[in-house]
Amino acid sequence: MDFSTKHWAAFTRRHPSSFSVVNADYIAAKDQWVRSAFKTCNFSFILRGRGEYHRQGKVWPVVAPCVITQWPGEYVEYGPLRLPEGTWTELYVTYAPETKSRFEASRLIDPASPLWPIRDLAAVQAQALALSLLSQAAEPDLVVDRVDRVCERLILESWLPTARRAAPRGDAAILRFIMDELRTRLSDQDLRPEDLAAKRGWSASTFRRRWDENMPESPSRTLQGLRMQAACRLLVATALPIHEIATCAGFADEYYFSRRFHLELGMPPRSYRQAYVLRRT
Repeated sequence: MDFSTKHWAAFTRRHPSSFSVVNADYIAAKDQWVRSAFKTCNFSFILRGRGEYHRQGKVWPVVAPCVITQWPGEYVEYGPLRLPEGTWTELYVTYAPETKSRFEASRLIDPASPLWPIRDLAAVQAQALALSLLSQAAEPDLVVDRVDRVCERLILESWLPTARRAAPRGDAAILRFIMDELRTRLSDQDLRPEDLAAKRGWSASTFRRRWDENMPESPSRTLQGLRMQAACRLLVATALPIHEIATCAGFADEYYFSRRFHLELGMPPRSYRQAYVLRRT
């Protein structure tokens, strides 16, 4: 991830939050231990790797994904274990010292437990991606209020379990089955929503009627949108070559994929990657 703007305290808030971010940064391969007493309130989201956290004579094992915290005036030591990789991936957010009491009142920290596991990593990663994109804004002062809210949501999501959806019934269950199959089989170039509906006993006319009643776009447009979403994710989150991304997203060849991508997104895939890539360090 790329955090072009790291120091947010300098920007004026138009809609002040109780939790105004001071700094935010991302370290893809942290290999150094920290031994310090901080002046700020800090949240470190450990997204990959293992290590230890030492505080007040007690040692906590750090196993990603988890969050470790550092509070004003407390001496702590923490870092990755000297395993073969010897690193961990960390996203950290810092706040002014006076926010500690607010975090306690909001139950976003537990003073007795400076470390907790992340139960829904996908939800945390979604907020981390949002923060990364905001940090690349050409005018940071226009997005700083969003940064505050995204970081608060980032902390909140680290506490929450994965939201369970009620099991759908009837038509909704069949449509859910079709959508889940589309998402998981995007690389299949012969994939057709109509064929999936037929597996659940719907004729072509029934499928079209039920789909039009419940879905905002046609089946072909929905599948095309899912393919483009997958391609966008792969372009910004991986270093895969364009032809491999085209294959993963279900396109017959790189030329056709690039042409469709340009029509849908207004720029070729390489330009999209250059604009939004999450650079690795």
